[in-house]
Amino acid sequence: MARVRFFQTVQWKVVVLYLLLILIAMQVIGAYFIRSAESYYLNNFNDTLNTQANLLAVNLERYMDGQTRQTVSKQDMDNLIHNLFALRGADVQLIDQNGIVVTTTEENKVSIGQKNTAQAVNMALMGTRSESIQYNPDTGQRVKVLALPIKKGNRLLGVLYMVASMEEMYHTMQQINRILATGTGIALLLTAGLGVILARTITTPVKEITRQAIAMANGDFNRRVHIYSGDEIGQLGTTFNDLASRLKKALAETEAEKEKLSSILANMSDGVIATDKDNRIILINVPAQRMINMPYQQVIGKDLYELLRIPKQVDEADSLFEGTGTLVMDMQIDGEDRLVRLTFTSLTRKQEAEENGFIAVLQDVTEQEALERERKEFVANVSHELRTPLTTLKSYLEALEEGVVDNPELSRRFLRVVTTETDRMTRLVNDLLQLSRFDAGQHMIDQRAINVRLLLLDLVERFAVRTRQQNIRALIDVPPDDELPLIWADRDGVIQVLDNLMSNALKYSNEGTSITLRAHREGDWVRIEVEDQGIGIPTRDLERIFERFYRVDKARSRSMGGTGLGLSIVRQIVDAHGGKVDIESEWKKGTKVSFTLPICEEVEEDD
Repeated sequence: MARVRFFQTVQWKVVVLYLLLILIAMQVIGAYFIRSAESYYLNNFNDTLNTQANLLAVNLERYMDGQTRQTVSKQDMDNLIHNLFALRGADVQLIDQNGIVVTTTEENKVSIGQKNTAQAVNMALMGTRSESIQYNPDTGQRVKVLALPIKKGNRLLGVLYMVASMEEMYHTMQQINRILATGTGIALLLTAGLGVILARTITTPVKEITRQAIAMANGDFNRRVHIYSGDEIGQLGTTFNDLASRLKKALAETEAEKEKLSSILANMSDGVIATDKDNRIILINVPAQRMINMPYQQVIGKDLYELLRIPKQVDEADSLFEGTGTLVMDMQIDGEDRLVRLTFTSLTRKQEAEENGFIAVLQDVTEQEALERERKEFVANVSHELRTPLTTLKSYLEALEEGVVDNPELSRRFLRVVTTETDRMTRLVNDLLQLSRFDAGQHMIDQRAINVRLLLLDLVERFAVRTRQQNIRALIDVPPDDELPLIWADRDGVIQVLDNLMSNALKYSNEGTSITLRAHREGDWVRIEVEDQGIGIPTRDLERIFERFYRVDKARSRSMGGTGLGLSIVRQIVDAHGGKVDIESEWKKGTKVSFTLPICEEVEEDD
């Protein structure tokens, strides 16, 4: 916040306002007072001068009368003038009817016997009273000039000519002005001091509230405004403190909700994007950034249409951004082609009917779609696998019912077929149940130390009849026992794996070929291999060979009683031991399937 200069503060404005008010009031009062005082003093001066002049003129009539003048001495007139005229700073001349000065109160008596030719005297000699304010050219002072004719009846006896100085009166007025100016100055100083004190009583709480407001703007809600009084400003401070407490509580709740929302958004596996009403991105979480492969700074403010390359016609046709809509798109995520479902929900404030943006949720549904596809394929495959033996069973049973049962040889052959198809369905159901237990995590493995050489010998012995029938040799290639450690595995599970691999090798091998069983150590693992010289697997089928119900040669597999689940079970069992299954094959030359199992350091062996 910018610092306010002193001359822009409220304190300065309040002081200046009070000073101007006092100054204007004193000026108005002073002007009225000066005018009244000046009028009073001037009227008083004129009244005094006129009263004394009239009194003196009346008393001088008998001295100026020609009949008695001879008996009156000049000394008597001077005494009369000095006794009756008490106005200080005034000079009086007594002039006869010819304009000759008879006597005067002036210290310099040179004017006696001289004719006074002043205009006021001339007007008085004509019987007209004359008075005026003039400047004395010698002293430069203002004087009151009064020429009063002395009459007896209608006969002019002389003129009383007075020149009274007005400087004393004006000096008094100047003193009054100085006193008033001094009072005004003192009043202004007192007003300035009181104004500063008063302004501080207003500005100090306001400044403290301002500082607190700045602190609140910077996130500090712990400070409180000091309450100096119980007036409106005190109430404002109390209200401000209450506001600060409520804001602190509200912001704490908002921050807690924000942290919850941030935590939820950060830990969501789905991407979330929020936009404003112009489709500009205002929020995006980390999974969404990963999906669109762009950092937060580059995404904020961009148009969602352009960012996700959503065609405009899609929105116009499906009203995608009105209410709730869903769109499935192909996107590149971490360099892979993924299927992403976009779910849009519009944001609308309760107070406003118009939309203020929307939330887009991005879900990677590649695995979900793949599982859905596999589920459909699985249902279709199971239905197909069960339909074939069921159809066979039904047809043979119908034949038996129609009379074949009366033919012992033919009925026995039909019953063998029924038994074979029943065993086939039994194997299929058992395999499905086993895979289901693996999928549900309910398959338990009983691991113990097992001798691999003995496992392979037992395997060859179990398939000895089939190998002789098909004229196929079974070979075992393993190192001595001191070089081949025991494995830590579930015996029944490993036997099932070996049986499935040996059975597949026999199914797809030709007469006169051989099947080789190998085992050797690889670090903390023992790798077991089953290699045949059969028809092999095309390269295009190797990636899907472990899928359920997937067969390279479907006709041959079904004719040999295969369910298409053997290799899937093999992978599940090996994965449960933490091992890995690998397959290598070359078309028309043979196939090698190998898997790894953990070694066991225990001495005790399970036979």
